[in-house]
Amino acid sequence: MGTQVRSKKVEQGDATRLALIEAARALFGARGYSETSLDDIAQAAGVTKGALYHHFENKEQLFRSVFELVKKELSGKVLVSSHVPTEALWDDLVARCRAFVDAHNDPHVQRIVLIDARAVLSWEQWNEVENKYGVVMLRALLRRAMHRGVIASQPLHSLSMILSGALGMCCTLVANSTDPEAAREEVMGIIERLLSGLHQPSKA
Repeated sequence: MGTQVRSKKVEQGDATRLALIEAARALFGARGYSETSLDDIAQAAGVTKGALYHHFENKEQLFRSVFELVKKELSGKVLVSSHVPTEALWDDLVARCRAFVDAHNDPHVQRIVLIDARAVLSWEQWNEVENKYGVVMLRALLRRAMHRGVIASQPLHSLSMILSGALGMCCTLVANSTDPEAAREEVMGIIERLLSGLHQPSKA
């Protein structure tokens, strides 16, 4: 019976934590970090402020959890498939880079990921989440392309970091453009030309 009670409490705690993250995500996305208070988040989640502090030490810690959740979802939209034939791998690599940029089109995502994350979190915190999701996803894409001879072999970690930085800047340029569609085509054209320097079509 004691185990069941503890299990129920754990489930309730997990549900409360998730409710807080989801409420914070909606508010951070709509209003921004500075315009959102912990009172607002607790009210939106339907919990007491004491319950909020039980799960999160402060607003920054809660924001980091929101940022990590959003980055995880963004990476999920660009998941690597192991079933792509080698002859289609180059087009798949480019398409997934484009999907990464497109996944940042949501204004809430732009506010959380492209604006507030870099202002609120330390560089170490931001970089840890970025590496865990964005860079890891790109590393998987590039490793597969190298192994199948579609792109030339390169230092994988460095290439992943460089491509991640370039795509991140692409997202920012599109988000800040008065003509996002034209900006999207422009930046993706540049990304494709950069990647083409590594392309080995004769080995595909």
